[in-house]
Amino acid sequence: MRRLLLEGMNRYARISGRDSIWVSAAVARVERRVDEMLGGAAERALTYRMRRRLPPIIDAASGAPLSETDRYWRKHTVRGRTFLSRQASLDYIAELTDGRPLKRELLRLHGPHEGKCILDFGCGPGNDLAGFAEFSGAALVIGVDVSPKALDLARRRVSWHVRDPRRVAFIRIADGQVRLPLENASVDYIQSLGVIHHASDPTAILREFHRLLKPGAEARIMVYNADSVHVQLEVGYIWRLVNGAMKDKSPEAAFSATADLGAPIAHCLRPADVAGWLEGVPFDLEYLGGFFVPGEASGWQEKRDRALADSRLGDHQRSFLAGLEIGAQGLPYHRGKPAGLGAVYVLSKRSGWRLAP
Repeated sequence: MRRLLLEGMNRYARISGRDSIWVSAAVARVERRVDEMLGGAAERALTYRMRRRLPPIIDAASGAPLSETDRYWRKHTVRGRTFLSRQASLDYIAELTDGRPLKRELLRLHGPHEGKCILDFGCGPGNDLAGFAEFSGAALVIGVDVSPKALDLARRRVSWHVRDPRRVAFIRIADGQVRLPLENASVDYIQSLGVIHHASDPTAILREFHRLLKPGAEARIMVYNADSVHVQLEVGYIWRLVNGAMKDKSPEAAFSATADLGAPIAHCLRPADVAGWLEGVPFDLEYLGGFFVPGEASGWQEKRDRALADSRLGDHQRSFLAGLEIGAQGLPYHRGKPAGLGAVYVLSKRSGWRLAP
């Protein structure tokens, strides 16, 4: 069944100019819908008792108008699968973490954060909330999202891992209303993976992070990496120049146009772009490089050599690909940093600074 679905999606992708990540996401979305229909009722029944004890979702977006981004992510809520046991949930945490080279190392998943308050901004269906609840030792884990459906799924997921319901909280916000009902300097650590690059106002989110973090604390965010093997080699060369899809666009524009099945906003960024978001927000910024999505680094040297022999490459693409070097685990590195799609940045709050409200 999956093979037939994959073949059909690949045919459509070739016709419509979509990339391999679009195909993977589309196939996964169909599989998730089937899984939810078949396993959702059982999961709700198995987690019912613990979910009754968990706190309700706090609505911090009441009255806020819905943006196109809000509507999109309400409709296209990311969903892994249903979980009928704690072990099944743990297995999926391992799959999402260790199945993406360098993700665990760059993000320091999932702790330790003994006795701390952790906030997962854009928690989706709770994949990392579950990991934090299981492994971090945090006193409080807070999940924040724009999608009521995602937060409902997160409550289901976390119920497999939390024994004390006072250790978790769930808050709904809106794309245009990101202020949280939390005290200044009340959070020890913030994580936000694959979220801020979809937001209408990234700077507003980062200002809120600064308000919430304690002095000296940090946030780790992941955004799409423009200087990644996927964007510059897979999309920029294989997809555009070999397959002829959207060849009139730059690699970055071609990626952004189809990311996440056509999200209304999908920024593809370099460190200078992220630094621009921080104007007026007193964070120290460190770029760690990008972890790799499944298949991104497969055969990268052969593809790179083929691309460099092609006269159609643009100057930036050629410079990027020529500068790739073999790093840890045989993975492609650029300027000493891993060149994966998942760019990780550390934002450290400077002690003694105050941000005007």
